[in-house]
Amino acid sequence: MAPTSRATRTMLLVAAAVALLAAACSAPPGGGTPGTTPTTVPPPQEPFTVVFVGDSEARMRGNTDAEIAGYVQQIASYRTTTEAYFDHDGGTHRIDPELVILGGDISADRGTSVQADLPLWQPLYDAGIAFVAGFGNHDWEPLNFGSDGPGYSLSGHLSNESTNAFTRETYRRSSELSSQFSYREVGPSSTHGPVTHHATYRGVDIVNFNTFLYQPSYHYPDGWPLSCNVLLGGAGCQIFASAEPQIQRMEALFPPQAGTALFVQHYPITTTSNWWSDYDTSGTTVAQKHQRLLGLMSRYEHPLLLTGHNHVPLVVDHQHEGRTLREHVAPYFGGNNGDDPTRGGGFLALLVSPTDGILEVRTITDP
Repeated sequence: MAPTSRATRTMLLVAAAVALLAAACSAPPGGGTPGTTPTTVPPPQEPFTVVFVGDSEARMRGNTDAEIAGYVQQIASYRTTTEAYFDHDGGTHRIDPELVILGGDISADRGTSVQADLPLWQPLYDAGIAFVAGFGNHDWEPLNFGSDGPGYSLSGHLSNESTNAFTRETYRRSSELSSQFSYREVGPSSTHGPVTHHATYRGVDIVNFNTFLYQPSYHYPDGWPLSCNVLLGGAGCQIFASAEPQIQRMEALFPPQAGTALFVQHYPITTTSNWWSDYDTSGTTVAQKHQRLLGLMSRYEHPLLLTGHNHVPLVVDHQHEGRTLREHVAPYFGGNNGDDPTRGGGFLALLVSPTDGILEVRTITDP
């Protein structure tokens, strides 16, 4: 074969370079081979949809399991067949839930369990949507039942443990579902009590205090329930402890560069003061409890408080040390306040950016 001239070799090298450049430009985004659809991860700064649900209350006020499951399926359908859009950026962002948060009152009084309630929310996991829950007053034993006597009997304590098991399982399953979801548990400040959660999804923190941040922990005397009020199932024997140590452990999980965060609890700041009682364990007033929560929110550049309990949507701005901090109360999810079980399923849809905060909140009462 005749030797190749310098000019010819140069032309061959140029042609090869052009071919390589053309191949690179025609390759599918994110790699892979032509004709395949590679798996891509949305850019970290891209806004995404969070749905907040308040007060599902399955098996109470006429709300059946089938009804609640139907409302859950409607939320899941926003990923497929149901089309709705945020107004932000001229309506270019579709309501496409990636994370659903339940803000308490999961089911009938002290009847929450993994076995009874998680199947109602399974359509979200099946659709690839992370789902996490906190609990509300209907899911947790009260100090007393008025004329019916004291709470925190053995059965009440076991129902609390069952509620904790349900909320913890929702976080575990969400972490298995998405590599972008991580969380830490914050245990009670005594032997028993609420387990709170600090989670992160796509750079956004979720700080979940269940009923409210000052829900006290408790323990029982030795030998309980046989050693105390055995005829009442050990009711009224619990010894309460302040939630302040638990709150401090939660606060220690906040990142140094605190950007966007969703704070979640069942009780609104605007609800009546009796709901904010911690049985005098912390030595704080209701106003001080409010300011403690707002102070935690102020640690973040872009915080938002999400609450339920009142069954009526509401937007309230609170003042704290020169800052305005917003609270959104969710509409009722279980039905039309239980009066009409054929209507319900309302929720909040949030367009959230890890860098720019909460871009829009839509209240959807007729999904």
